[in-house]
Amino acid sequence: LKEHAQLFFLPLVLSLVNDESKKCKEAVADCVSLILKRLATDTVQSLYDYVKRWSQPSGTESIPMQLASAQLFGIFVEARPDYVKRGRNSTDLADLIMQVISQHSPTDDNDWELVYHYLVCMEKLNKYVPGAFGSNMDVWSSLVSLMAYPHPWIMQVSARLVSGHLSAIDYKELAQNGSDSFIAKVPGSLYDIARNSCRQLDVEDRLHVDATCTIAIKNITSAFKIMKLRPDLCYEPEVDNENENEELNPKGKSKDPCLWLMARLSNIAKPRGKLRRESVFKCFAALCTSCNPDDLVRYLQLMIDPIDRDIRDTAGKVRRGDFQENDPRDALPKEVLQILEDTCGTDNYIKAYAKVNKNARQKREKRKQDIASEAIHDPVAAAQRKVSRGKKEQERKKR
Repeated sequence: LKEHAQLFFLPLVLSLVNDESKKCKEAVADCVSLILKRLATDTVQSLYDYVKRWSQPSGTESIPMQLASAQLFGIFVEARPDYVKRGRNSTDLADLIMQVISQHSPTDDNDWELVYHYLVCMEKLNKYVPGAFGSNMDVWSSLVSLMAYPHPWIMQVSARLVSGHLSAIDYKELAQNGSDSFIAKVPGSLYDIARNSCRQLDVEDRLHVDATCTIAIKNITSAFKIMKLRPDLCYEPEVDNENENEELNPKGKSKDPCLWLMARLSNIAKPRGKLRRESVFKCFAALCTSCNPDDLVRYLQLMIDPIDRDIRDTAGKVRRGDFQENDPRDALPKEVLQILEDTCGTDNYIKAYAKVNKNARQKREKRKQDIASEAIHDPVAAAQRKVSRGKKEQERKKR
């Protein structure tokens, strides 16, 4: 095998680059991985040198080989972690990944695939060589930015990497300001994680991806717990021009970032959208099961409001005959309400639910008053409203 390693390796690389079949590419990757596991270290070194040369940019013509090298780096890490740990191999690879990620522009749609494969490689390197990116604050900040990337693959893998980092944080060290995590070293990054995770939930149903939403829910839950523990991490320091010392924004100390987060989730779930609402309701349930109940009581109204709105919308569909029976997802809102009651206590739940119903009733009455007033002061607009409502009713009956 050693004598014919290059003879096998090069055609497999060409197939990895040029083949359009996903199954074929996966089979080629498995084949390359098997070869690397059976080769001696010196032969692996010679093949790795090829991959390093292919990773160097030299114009648009080099992009296919750069894509191949990005995938091959990940295969090397997975198949031969012992070799990657030798010398500066892991450090050089981490520097290369950081260079590609930091230089990429979100407006450039041509090389998203290169960034994606390097992110996958980073995920593998982080798994087999723990600490390879631990002290590099720039790479983690770039990952947080990529959580809002337009392409769903990059969005998902970057969120997965951030999720793995958040799950490994020691909360005791973080509370004592002794954590080495980038969220403690880069103030404001925790807010960016929560904001970008909310953006991943706030998508139209046709763009909904279950895996991405599941990771976003996990990140939001972790961010909420850290916000309760260290709310100051959500705010960037401001520079005092007189003393030229960095101080935390005094207004920021009085703010409650968790209130902002819960209000954001509540607003995401208000517009109609079955899958979007379902994701937010699951996030509320996850917060109930993983957070201190006392930390959630204050936000009960914000959580109940969109759930109650969804239940009322479903009831309206039943009255109009648009309701699809035996849909298991229609039971989710009521199940989440029950979880909220069990977690926060019946008394707190009843008080919050009563306030939500009162606010909803006041909004309905105000809307009726506005419509009646419009019929008097602007009869043309009122007539147009009736015509539009009639058209919608006709379309509904056709469905």
